[in-house]
Amino acid sequence: MPEKLKTSPEQQPETLPMLPTAEQAEKLRPGEKDPRLALHEARETVAETIQAETRPNPLEALAAAEKASEPATPRQINRELKQITLRRELQTIRRQLGAPQRALSRVVHQPAVRVVSEAAGNTVSRPSGLLGGSLVAFFGTSGYLYLAKHIGFTYNYFVFFLLLAGGFAIGLALEFMVHLATASRRRHD
Repeated sequence: MPEKLKTSPEQQPETLPMLPTAEQAEKLRPGEKDPRLALHEARETVAETIQAETRPNPLEALAAAEKASEPATPRQINRELKQITLRRELQTIRRQLGAPQRALSRVVHQPAVRVVSEAAGNTVSRPSGLLGGSLVAFFGTSGYLYLAKHIGFTYNYFVFFLLLAGGFAIGLALEFMVHLATASRRRHD
């Protein structure tokens, strides 16, 4: 619905002063301006600056549009987000497993089992220790069994665990010595 003007332009009071006529302009000195003309020019410059300030900057508008189109990304990855991601990954993987494997996965990925497993993985299951322990236990028990058969004494099963623990310690010691021997080479690389 178009709006109608309540007053006509003739009825509105004149807001701008009248510009000087040619006769009035001649009477002024060459360096002097008519105060009404100066007021009109000042109003025009103020109107232009206000219009320029209210006009939106195209670069700012473009940046705002790009920011609005980007999906919101979390600033930090916290523990809760990691747990949610882990739970979703396990669900998608378990859907592809059979029933017995799915049940085993549920048991293995319990928080209590995971803590024990990670602690054991960081300390006990050193590959060098396991290799050293298994080699010493294999050759040691083989030699011990050979002696037990030929000399005639009874075989003690506890010897296997002693040889396994001793070989594990030897394997760790060898790994530590190799680590110390190659430390200078790792620093230069």
